[in-house]
Amino acid sequence: MALSPSQIAALVGAGVISGGTPFVPTQPQLVANFTGIKNGTFVQMGTGNFRALGRSQHRSGRVRAKNLRFLDTLVYLGTNGVESSSATINTLKRAIEISGVTTQALYAGLSSIDISGSAQALSDIIGAIELPPDTDFFARWEKTLALDTQSLIAHALVGPGTGQGFRTPGASQLLGTGSMNTSGTSAGPQFWPDGIFGVPVSPMSAVAIIGDSVGNYREDANSGSAGGAWARALNSILGSAVPWMKQTQNGHTFGNASFGNAPLQKAQLQYVTDIFIELSTNSMPASGTVAARLASLQAGWLDIANGCRAIIGPYGKRLRIHFFDMIKRDAYELDTTQHDTRLAYNAWGAAFADGKADAYYPTDSVVTVPVGADGIHPDSSVHVLMASDVIVPGYTPFLDPFYFPRG
Repeated sequence: MALSPSQIAALVGAGVISGGTPFVPTQPQLVANFTGIKNGTFVQMGTGNFRALGRSQHRSGRVRAKNLRFLDTLVYLGTNGVESSSATINTLKRAIEISGVTTQALYAGLSSIDISGSAQALSDIIGAIELPPDTDFFARWEKTLALDTQSLIAHALVGPGTGQGFRTPGASQLLGTGSMNTSGTSAGPQFWPDGIFGVPVSPMSAVAIIGDSVGNYREDANSGSAGGAWARALNSILGSAVPWMKQTQNGHTFGNASFGNAPLQKAQLQYVTDIFIELSTNSMPASGTVAARLASLQAGWLDIANGCRAIIGPYGKRLRIHFFDMIKRDAYELDTTQHDTRLAYNAWGAAFADGKADAYYPTDSVVTVPVGADGIHPDSSVHVLMASDVIVPGYTPFLDPFYFPRG
């Protein structure tokens, strides 16, 4: 039986599991929101610029965290979610700004690290600082490239309105506090960290969102207060943010997100407790019977779900898998085979996908036809309803990272 919100709040606040046994976390995990894989375009440094600077805002989860670290890569999601990485060497520096105090992150004791390709830049533990619960803070960054003709890959997504990104021939502002001075600079991309990790003082869940354009934010506002139903929901459950990272892109599919085609992203999933899979609508086969199309969709979902279930998260447990139904699409409602396939796929998910789903979310229940302005993407008001009426109540029991309703 699912735990009530008050029970969940008590468990999380006390740092106990359902059996009442105290549990002290020891492993690093995601501890803040607005993190994820880059999914934007390349931006050239530009004549005379040799430094890129920026500052992104994040919110910590409901639990105080220590042993803070940044994770960055040059991995990005290209067209339809194809996993790629940039070969251009980026010399990266980072700092964390909490309550007006900025502390630099080091890499094997050095102030910077060169990254390119699929390499991961995991910082050292950032001093003895701690991240208070339910706190807005900032990740500051600096990148230098060897040539002003080279380009940076960035996010198409933006966070809260204080986020910054620009290119400059000017001095570093990495170790400053407050908004950066953009006078005399060129506009530039924003960068979220791939992850902001720490060790919470009591158990706390964290989510990776694997999604397409709807999960990305399409037709919702691209902002810190919106950003699609999934971000909206996780940014406030029982008054706190659930740490999340996005692996989303317009046109994304099961095939491009599979373990065989997207191994670099999967290496980051050990730092979360839960996986949201929201990918089905672009994966509808173009031909075949209902049975054949359903089998294709099931195979795509199970590839990701089974692979994620094999990953052990920060509490020594397998990752929990969340099934989101295929929302309506105007064309799918007009074509009998597509319509019946969509309903069959959703029914399979509602039955917990051959026992491989830990939760099912009927987001389709708040989507009406015609769907949005283009027949595909629900408008912002529907994103709000999906968040408040479906995702928040569905995820609330999972705030306890030891809650496994289906074993």
